[in-house]
Amino acid sequence: MAAGRPKKYTKKGLREAIERYFRSISRTIPARDDTGGIIRNDDGEEIKVVQFVVPPSVTGMCLYLGIDRSTWQNYADAALHPELTGICQGARTRIEAYLEQELLTREKGVQGIIFNLQNNYGWKQKQEVELGKDTRESMKHAATYHEKLALLRADDGESECDEDEVDGL
Repeated sequence: MAAGRPKKYTKKGLREAIERYFRSISRTIPARDDTGGIIRNDDGEEIKVVQFVVPPSVTGMCLYLGIDRSTWQNYADAALHPELTGICQGARTRIEAYLEQELLTREKGVQGIIFNLQNNYGWKQKQEVELGKDTRESMKHAATYHEKLALLRADDGESECDEDEVDGL
């Protein structure tokens, strides 16, 4: 017999509650151009955009759902609740898509968005470092592993460590 409190949400109930959360903080409006005209796609259909009045977040969603963040993490855990994992991933992806859109369209104040994407959604910032001339020159003259090992042995005549032991470290 399983111990613990029963889940607050069934699969269907969680899906519906998450949809209500997103609807409660957004509205769908027609996309408009700079002159205020409605934008249409190539098929002549109006393009609709979701406008979030309140930014979506996992914490905000948990508050709306009336659950702790730890409960949300349990729902998202495939080992604990395989039936809810896809629903939770879909909600997280919607929030990530919002953050990505904000990152691409905001002109200022994106540091918090970058922090959130890196720490909660696995994004990485690639940095390339170009070495200066002096650094490149000094690296050409750097001692090899075996040269360093020889210097250590010469400095400490009592060393009983052989090269095979050091290679294993």
